[in-house]
Formats: sequence, structure tokens, C-alpha cells
Amino acid sequence: MKKYIIFLFTLFALGCKGDAELAMERGIQYYEWNMIEKAVLEFKFVIHQMNSAPGSLDKNQIKLLSRAHHNLAVAYAKKEWYGDAIAEARKAFELVPTDKNRKVMELIRRKSEKIPADSLEKKPATL
Repeated sequence: MKKYIIFLFTLFALGCKGDAELAMERGIQYYEWNMIEKAVLEFKFVIHQMNSAPGSLDKNQIKLLSRAHHNLAVAYAKKEWYGDAIAEARKAFELVPTDKNRKVMELIRRKSEKIPADSLEKKPATL
């Protein structure tokens, strides 16, 4: 019985996702529900969690961090906060230079060029 409990506990511990992975999933779900501000908070939480130990990130954690920056860029672009969106897209590309990250960066840049420069600075007040 004791071995069975230890086995289940080990299986449970290995199968659990970390805080960052769960926050990423919540952020994606919030984005799909068009709750952009909540999605932004979740993606920023992932970035904060991953940046707390920058020298010790493994390959999967770097990919997760890049995905968080990518998703944050998309969320910012949806809110038309293009300056912030471009900065986040650039960070995603620097971490994991893929075609997908580059395309998002270019799409945001093109979209921001169609918007008058004075409107790029207008963002809602933050707490």
C-alpha cells in the first residue's frame, strides 16, 4: 500500500504543470474569450516567473518565455498598443527566431505604420 501511494504521488508530481504553464493556458483562454486585459496579466505573469531565474532556463522554458512574449505582443496589438506590441514581438523573436515570430513582428509593424503616430501613445491609464 505504501509503495502504491508513493507511486501515485510521484506520478501526480511529474504530471502537474507549473505556475507558468497554467498561467499561459489561462491567458490563451482569456484571449479567446476577448478578455484581453486578463490575458495580458497572465502573459506578464509568465514572463515575470521565467525572468526570475534567467541564467538557468532550459530549452523548453526559453520556448515558453518566447511564447509568452509572442502572445503578449498579439494581445497588445489587439488593443492597438502597437509600440508595446512591437517590443514584445522583438523579444519573442530574439529568444526563439522562428518564421512565426518574425511574421508577427512584421505584421504588427505594418499595422502600426497605418496608424497616425500621435495615436500610438494613447493608452488607457494603468493602476
